[in-house]
Amino acid sequence: MNTARPRLLSIALVAALAVTAAACGGDTEEPAAAPTAEETLPPADDAGDAAAGGTTMRVHSVSEAKAETEEGSLHVVGLLIDDGSGWRLCEAVLESYPPQCGGESLAVEGLDPDGLPLEEDGGVRWQTDATVVGEVDGHTLTVTGSPASS
Repeated sequence: MNTARPRLLSIALVAALAVTAAACGGDTEEPAAAPTAEETLPPADDAGDAAAGGTTMRVHSVSEAKAETEEGSLHVVGLLIDDGSGWRLCEAVLESYPPQCGGESLAVEGLDPDGLPLEEDGGVRWQTDATVVGEVDGHTLTVTGSPASS
């Protein structure tokens, strides 16, 4: 069996591929890295409005909202729950059913639950991953906007 011919074809194929690859790569520069999110998003001014006319929205955890020092409405996310003692927005959910509030929480004032996608069981009403818009004063979140699902 003559193995010289297949070997020559293999060597010729490898050489052709090497020449093609070298011609394609040439002396061009490396491609630029993909831009980061900060590089692609328009800059925001102090009021939170993007330069292109849109708005940016920062969603706070309950503990972040309680620590926030600037006045005005905040978007706060958590477990929205009423166990019969009034509405609360909780940072964590305890492993129970129906759910219970865990961790940091805020009492929620001025909430209209009509139209919210609430679950209910055993006299407890709740919505997980709810975003409530309001002003925080101490341990209370007073609703200034419509709550929504996250």
